[in-house]
Amino acid sequence: MPYPIIGRSEARAYLLPSDGQAEPILPQVRYSDDGTDEDWDAIGEELAKFLNELLDIYKPSKGAIGGGEFEAAATAHVHETLPAHPALANPEFWTWLAVVHCKSVIDRRYGENRDPKNFGIGTAIENLLYRLWLRAELSVDDSRSDKYDLARRGDIDFWRSHLFRQGYGNCRTFARALISFQFPSDVGDKPRLKIAQIRALAKQLKRARSNLMFELMNEARATSFIDSQWERIASATA
Repeated sequence: MPYPIIGRSEARAYLLPSDGQAEPILPQVRYSDDGTDEDWDAIGEELAKFLNELLDIYKPSKGAIGGGEFEAAATAHVHETLPAHPALANPEFWTWLAVVHCKSVIDRRYGENRDPKNFGIGTAIENLLYRLWLRAELSVDDSRSDKYDLARRGDIDFWRSHLFRQGYGNCRTFARALISFQFPSDVGDKPRLKIAQIRALAKQLKRARSNLMFELMNEARATSFIDSQWERIASATA
């Protein structure tokens, strides 16, 4: 059944009108035929309402919301609200969701200086709605009493730099192992490694990825491998 999409060029012209241009008109929504029938407008409206209410809790500071706490609190609800559907694999669907229903959310989150990348224009991975969903999608664990526990750990830089932008981040078991390694529950989910250290580990894991199939590792094996790679780095710099 059809799901809505908006092209990036049309969205950019709407979000960043040229000087002297009249009030921009919302881009024409197109539709892609795939997947089950869903009430996408109702889903978008519900998400926008929830996220705006959440932004009321995380008050603006100098024009922008305290992003880390907001994103950690939002990710599970975004993931649970959106159905498993082929639309979620289409960047133009996420642009539609961001522009049509969640423009006010994104403007409040980032302040007055509107950057189109936060709507998925230019780089799909930077779309705020997509990042919130992907954060939960990579880390959801049905074996836990709170299946979104891991999704709430870590700051924005950790997720962007060490999961979203790394090839190994697509391996759910490996992603969960890395989150648990860096934010262990026995120390209150505080980061184990400093920024320079986790960056060094991420580089080592990326190099190892060229020779190993992380997809074949279960979570225990991934945890052991990550531990061994950090021990190698730590011993070399001791």
